[in-house]
Amino acid sequence: MFELTNGGFIIDTPGIREFGLIDFKKNEIPRCFPEMEKLLPQCRYKNCTHTHEPGCAVKNGLVTGDVSSMRYNSYLSILNDKA
Repeated sequence: MFELTNGGFIIDTPGIREFGLIDFKKNEIPRCFPEMEKLLPQCRYKNCTHTHEPGCAVKNGLVTGDVSSMRYNSYLSILNDKA
């Protein structure tokens, strides 16, 4: 595992083709995105999925630029994979 100077890690795993998430509940996924996690207390609803609810701070963060669309799309991809 190699730490990146601007944050994050790169993992070199010869022979491993993919990684997956196990034992995650859907409501825990936003906490894996620091820029989303800091906005969670501002959502109108405690059980907000950050997909369609009015008053969602994460969706508002997309508009203001506090959450990048690339990161949000990654969130949606993970969320939809956990069906």
